[in-house]
This record gives sequence, structure tokens and C-alpha cells, in this order.
Amino acid sequence: MKNTAHCPMCAQRFADRTDLRVHLMCDHRKSSLTEELLDAVEARDDDRTAHERPALTVADPQA
Repeated sequence: MKNTAHCPMCAQRFADRTDLRVHLMCDHRKSSLTEELLDAVEARDDDRTAHERPALTVADPQA
């Protein structure tokens, strides 16, 4: 049987998403899961913003 899901909090792998869900609900604290999720969203948003942000131009003070 091929492992198709892995826990983002530990190295454990699961045969399906249902097993992963049960594992997350039973073996990890909600606060840890929330923190991990928010860190991932923040990193994704920071990466997205960095790519969308236009390059800053510095005005020549002598111009």
C-alpha cells in the first residue's frame, strides 16, 4: 500500500487523508496545529507579495 499523506507536524505517513485527519485530531494539540497553519499561510502570503511588489526606484536627490 502506497503512503499518500504525511503529517505536517511529525514524520508519520498515512495511507489516506482520513487516517491523517484522525492522527492530527488525536495526537497533536490544536494550538500547535493553528500555529503551524498560520506560519504556512504567512510564508505563502509573504512569498506572493514579494513577487507582486513592484521594484522600488530611488529618486536621485540631485535631480
